[in-house]
Amino acid sequence: MKSASFIAPCYNEELVIEEYYRRVTAVAEKTPQYEFEIVIVNDGSTDRSREILDQLAEKDKRVKVIHLAANQGHQTALFAGIEHASSDINIVLDLDLQDPPELFEEFVSKFDEGYQVIHAQRTKRPNETFFKLMSAKIFYKLLKFISNIELIENCGDFRAFTKEVRETICLFKEKHKFLRGLFVLVGYRQTVIQYDRDKRYSGETKYTLFKMLNLAADAVLSFSQFPIRLILIMSFIMWGASLIYLTKALISHFVFSQTIPGWTSIIFLQVFFTGLILFFMATIGTYIGRVFEQGQQRPAYWIDYKKNLDE
Repeated sequence: MKSASFIAPCYNEELVIEEYYRRVTAVAEKTPQYEFEIVIVNDGSTDRSREILDQLAEKDKRVKVIHLAANQGHQTALFAGIEHASSDINIVLDLDLQDPPELFEEFVSKFDEGYQVIHAQRTKRPNETFFKLMSAKIFYKLLKFISNIELIENCGDFRAFTKEVRETICLFKEKHKFLRGLFVLVGYRQTVIQYDRDKRYSGETKYTLFKMLNLAADAVLSFSQFPIRLILIMSFIMWGASLIYLTKALISHFVFSQTIPGWTSIIFLQVFFTGLILFFMATIGTYIGRVFEQGQQRPAYWIDYKKNLDE
């Protein structure tokens, strides 16, 4: 019998956990030829999520719960779930049920065609603000321009992949992970299916603007050296601009006998270039800081306890 894992991170999702369980188990009942497991990683929730997950694990041994000892963020919690899954087919599906578990049969049909990674692409995104939609569109185009990966536009973390792909993903040990990029980077035979996204079942999104910006920074810094190259490009531009300014000043003084009075332009240029230098130093420092964090070799996450999983 083939096996399938539904993998989800959980942070303060007490209002949706039971409905998620009901929807996924309904899919399992419709496809008895697969042995299912539901791997949920509790990412340091402070509501009743821990209690609800433990109750479900006691009732149904297919529910496998990992309780992290501290909140580590969505991508790290998701990676922990991927590491603990053990099935032939693996599906990443957030608890908010904006992405339908009923696409399982469509995923299976693509696996039967020989594909190993199936990305789910959103055609409609109801109840999302214009700012979020436009910023996401700009982000995907920017990352495509400055990096060597071809991110699939309007694809989040909802995807299915084989055991071989899961094992490959688990080899990546960088601290700041951008899993959407890693799944494109690893290769294998990939394809895309499309679906209409639903509104969130209940509760509020945990992806604040600050977290979205952090995710975007992880993507850029993990898959592109463009910010470093930009420093070199800007240095040449500024060097050229300074020569033009110097030439203009010399012509004004020696040809037209005009000297620009005052110190406004000098102060402006000093402030401008000082800010520019500090910005470049911060960019370099960010890369160095990540090298420092990676060199510490701290674990990406640590576990409080597990349910229905071997120690």
